[in-house]
Amino acid sequence: MRRFPLALVAVVGLVCATRGLPAAERVSVTGVASASGTHKRPLLLVNDRRYELKPADTADASVANTLDAFSKGDTDIYVVKGVPATVNGNDGILVASITPAAAVVGAGTPAAPKRAGYKVYDHVITATPPATGEHRLRFVVPDGLPVVRGIIVVGPYSGGDSRDYHQQAWYREFLNLHGFAFLGATNYYLHDYAVMRAALRQFAADSKHPEVVNAPYAATGFSAGGGYTRQLMKADPDRVIAGVVVGSTMKLRGPLTDDHRRVPMCVINGELEHDPGEGPGMAKRLEPVLAEHRPQGARWGWMAVQGVGHEFAGQEVLAMPMLDAAVRLRYPADGDVRKGPVGLKHLALESGWVADNTTWTSGLTAVAPAGQFKGDVAKSSWLPNEDVAFVYRAYSTLDRPLRITSPDPMSARGEAFDAGSRVTIDVDASRFPGWAKLELYDGARKVGERTAAPARFVVTGLTAGYHAFSVLGTDGRGAVRPSNPVLVVVRK
Repeated sequence: MRRFPLALVAVVGLVCATRGLPAAERVSVTGVASASGTHKRPLLLVNDRRYELKPADTADASVANTLDAFSKGDTDIYVVKGVPATVNGNDGILVASITPAAAVVGAGTPAAPKRAGYKVYDHVITATPPATGEHRLRFVVPDGLPVVRGIIVVGPYSGGDSRDYHQQAWYREFLNLHGFAFLGATNYYLHDYAVMRAALRQFAADSKHPEVVNAPYAATGFSAGGGYTRQLMKADPDRVIAGVVVGSTMKLRGPLTDDHRRVPMCVINGELEHDPGEGPGMAKRLEPVLAEHRPQGARWGWMAVQGVGHEFAGQEVLAMPMLDAAVRLRYPADGDVRKGPVGLKHLALESGWVADNTTWTSGLTAVAPAGQFKGDVAKSSWLPNEDVAFVYRAYSTLDRPLRITSPDPMSARGEAFDAGSRVTIDVDASRFPGWAKLELYDGARKVGERTAAPARFVVTGLTAGYHAFSVLGTDGRGAVRPSNPVLVVVRK
């Protein structure tokens, strides 16, 4: 079966219409809509259940057109109304209407939209044989940015287009937090670093930011975009601050040096993801890489998202805190791209945290400071700091009984919050009966505790940056289990 990449598409605040339904079937649900990794048709994810979407017979043509658009990569946010039904033999929604949402439902009370301006530069390069086609790249610089300190490179999946991903809050605010520019594209999934360097020279001239040619990279991407992320690290490790590979591997041809192994890298796969001809899971491809390079000091890690195949499913909840931490840790205080390439700091192995990849199914993934790790290094993941380790622990643990239902796990791709805002964290603890304590963490910092219902927290005074919230629950026997992590983005 041909695998289709999933486009980043969030639909928040879905409410099922109840007219004509028996009382028992009158339901109201909230979820995230996305294109399937295998069927290339829109799905709605609601508390880990998937619903296929199809226009109702009474819907006008705009519904079908919109559903078709976000199967092909539309990144707008919508409110969907419809009725439960069987669609393509699966649980589904017959959509009566789908309209753009003014705000993200269930994520507290975001401030009124207040987007910074940007200068956008486009460039087209015709591929040279044996490659064919055109490389279309887009370079985005925040208004008023005096110096481009670095570039966040977001590679497109095969046949995809990442040029407008800077409009998503988690990428947009990265630019403002760090003084970075954005680079997206179509077709440079052909893994040609020379194409990217040629484009950057042109963008440096067009934007009147000559320092761009010296700027280091924070890189990520899905599928072929993830493949480009690892190829970028292989081609120029001295310029790559960190990389997060989503839906791909760390297959790197040719010899590797300590310069490559010093670049913090994290691979995020789906538990059900596989290459053609192989069974579910990417362990065959990732475990040997870590087994070879982790004992040699590679600052690399890997995890699999439970129940997910080859698709985007909110992996930014780990990717963005990882890239953010790496910039803060590796970019020298006196680094000045106007004078030449920046000498990135090398992170000592002992300065990070390590996760034991053999404990994903244990109820709580084991994490520890690198110097205190007692497990098998060949079966471990290196993480840049404690905050990222806590997010990794919540995200990688399988069969989590707790679930944060609000804010929505994908709400961070919508509008960011203003600094000083408050957010409400609602937790579904129905699969963890008899809990004695729930503790809320922002990264590794404990910000709340409940010892009795309701399972709800309110966090105030949010500061600029990424807030990856997760919950640890303790039952009456002392067993500790996690929730899923969710990402809240606060603008600078």
